[in-house]
Amino acid sequence: MNSMRDAARAPIGRRGLMAAGLAGGLIPAGAAKAAAYPTRPVRIVVAFSPGGEPDILIRAMAPAMQEALGQPVVVDNRPGATTIIAAEHVSQAPADGYTFLLTSSTTFAVTPHLFEKLPYRLEQFKPITLLMRAQLAPYCNPKLPIRSVAELVEYAKKQPHPVTFTTTNRGAVAHLSGERMKQVTGIAMTDVPFRSSSAAAQALIRGDVDVGFDGVASYVELVKAGEIRALAVTGGKRIAALPDTPTFAEAGFPDVAQPYWYGLFAPAGVPDAVVETVLAATRAALKSPTLGGQMTAQGATLEGVDPGDFARLLMTERESWGALIRSIGLKLD
Repeated sequence: MNSMRDAARAPIGRRGLMAAGLAGGLIPAGAAKAAAYPTRPVRIVVAFSPGGEPDILIRAMAPAMQEALGQPVVVDNRPGATTIIAAEHVSQAPADGYTFLLTSSTTFAVTPHLFEKLPYRLEQFKPITLLMRAQLAPYCNPKLPIRSVAELVEYAKKQPHPVTFTTTNRGAVAHLSGERMKQVTGIAMTDVPFRSSSAAAQALIRGDVDVGFDGVASYVELVKAGEIRALAVTGGKRIAALPDTPTFAEAGFPDVAQPYWYGLFAPAGVPDAVVETVLAATRAALKSPTLGGQMTAQGATLEGVDPGDFARLLMTERESWGALIRSIGLKLD
């Protein structure tokens, strides 16, 4: 009788040992794959040209991210079409954690209001983190009799033809700021498109275009050298790199322009474990004193917020930019 009980218990004991082995040492295949991530280079698709502000940012972050991830971080610039080219490319990539999109508020908060049909949807992406908030400024050729936003308005009203202004992404926040200035001040302005900030800056220096709205990073040294004049900056206070340039509020035009941001996105469906790993790597990179000093000097702030907070910010800004676009009646298709 005892031997029968022992025999009955034996299989249960073996099953128990197998269960204990799974709990203590064996990892399901999917979990093992996630735990091993990454096993090859991680690619970050940048929706802007080389040498621009977001490109400078991610290339400065890449060494620290590579150290944290243990794999190379490859920067892949795919500019054009108001960031649509890069967004469409990443929307079609596998959700395996090896392709990410670095873009601005333009991609998801602005372009959905400008185009009836887009080759991507917000639902195809997972917001990872806000990387940086940056400042915008209007610039002019220093040979023009313009030293402030008020003088730009006065100058424009006296011209027989519309003042021209540069834009590197039609429909992006810099272009919308020019359209907003037209709405607020009543001046006539015509946008002139360029493929990059450097090309737009050279056009300003040559005097081919009167003014330009763009980020600060690509223009700071040109302003310091006297080749281009900055008229105002967005944000709540002046920036260290341009201490003599007033904010839009100080200049008397608080509603013309606002700061913008750059953030990191992944194709929807990327595993949560991958998101956590990449988020940790970006936060490690953003803590670099060198990077922080460089961006702070340009009036930018490094962020690194949680995905949920980033998603909520995105929806809020989508509504605010949509209200502006509807008010000026702008459509690009």
